[in-house]
Amino acid sequence: MRPNLQKVVNLFQPDVDGCSDWITIDDVRNAGLSWSDNGNVRRGIAFGVNEYNWEFKRVNNRRIIEMRLIGYNNSVAFNQRIRKDIVDELRRQTVSNFAPDCIVPLVDDDKEIDHRWGRKDDPKYDYINDLNQQSIDDFQLLSHSHNQFKREQCVKCKNTNIRFSPPNDQEFKIGCEKWESEVGCSGCPLAQPELYR
Repeated sequence: MRPNLQKVVNLFQPDVDGCSDWITIDDVRNAGLSWSDNGNVRRGIAFGVNEYNWEFKRVNNRRIIEMRLIGYNNSVAFNQRIRKDIVDELRRQTVSNFAPDCIVPLVDDDKEIDHRWGRKDDPKYDYINDLNQQSIDDFQLLSHSHNQFKREQCVKCKNTNIRFSPPNDQEFKIGCEKWESEVGCSGCPLAQPELYR
């Protein structure tokens, strides 16, 4: 069992239906789960533990003060897991793929490994669900702020089918401005920034 999953199970003690009582943030910290002022919950999932559905109590619709498990996550949504050897290799890198010439290396706490393909739920990218078929080329190392920016732009692309524009008035190296399923995310400056350097 993954360390964070084990800590969540030990702390929340879910019942047979995967539900738990409310747990305070102080209890979370005392249990050894990492909790900072930002970035604890991504896409409604805390600590990267997506085996459960989560519910959160917030102050002023912002700061989380309590959380609980509300059942098992039976969703067939994209599996966010990344093979350990890929994670280890990317974490050895020191700069964001968006800023490869940066003279200040990323600190470990700011390193985030990102799926290159923003539409990873598209059938074209089903193979990434299988850890054995994943390749390091399906992922990239980004800073937290770069990853947040990319995520926002990918949501816009999904909603509009208009891809993020290449820098400095360059043309798309693969595909065009309109997202097409045959091309997928290939050639997007956010998925493959190295094509536009």
